[in-house]
Amino acid sequence: MKKLNEIIGFIGAGNMATALISGLINNGHEPSKIISSSPEKEHLEKLSRDFGVMTSTDNQKVSEESNLIILAVKPNIIETVLSEIKETIIEKNNLVISIAAGVKIKKIESIIGSSARIIRAMPNTPASIMQGVTAISSNERVEETDIEKAKILFGSVGKTAEIKEKELDIFTALIGSGPAYVFYLIESLLESSQNLDLSIDDKVNLIASMISGSANLVIAASDSPQNLRKNVTSPGGVTQRAIEEFEKEDLKEIIKRSMKAAEEKSIELGDK
Repeated sequence: MKKLNEIIGFIGAGNMATALISGLINNGHEPSKIISSSPEKEHLEKLSRDFGVMTSTDNQKVSEESNLIILAVKPNIIETVLSEIKETIIEKNNLVISIAAGVKIKKIESIIGSSARIIRAMPNTPASIMQGVTAISSNERVEETDIEKAKILFGSVGKTAEIKEKELDIFTALIGSGPAYVFYLIESLLESSQNLDLSIDDKVNLIASMISGSANLVIAASDSPQNLRKNVTSPGGVTQRAIEEFEKEDLKEIIKRSMKAAEEKSIELGDK
């Protein structure tokens, strides 16, 4: 994988910033070319101890020393943070990448100006184990080289997809929130396993491994998910009986309605 040569500044030192810093360093990025700021000194001490990166409690210092700025902060403080560093961004023409959930590009432009190069990204939580999926969208000022940099950055923690910003709401519903649906499925299967005489840890491991293996088979196989499912479903067998119950309860339609409701909620939150 290609590497980034820029000095990368993280404003925020939470879980996702930590995952991205870890991914960058695993991909060969020099720790001396990463700086992170946060009011939480414990977070900064951990980053410094674990990865050897530069840290500061001063957001302005990060913006001054970086070529590429990643906004890894909660949506409710992004306006305050951007107001602190806007002059530096304008002066240096930094590439700004925001992973603040629900904060639209036009909101960021309204604070730092429409001439800024802005990318909005939506990574999901498996990025913490380098198996994430991230969607990226950009404003008109962003160049192809900027997109390439974002793909390298998020590629260090998983897969990336470039989409239009208006599609981020359905992406959030399907992929951003998707891990929670898988965890919910694991919960449900675990509750159904009472008659299996194994420890909880063993059951969780077996169920999670089954899901992981099935997902990897979908990626590796030339068949569609529908055909793969049919290959496991013998007529009159155990699997068919379970799927008949799914269909009787109209499970596919429940899932479709749930995804639509989640998309609408993402739109609602983004409009606030």
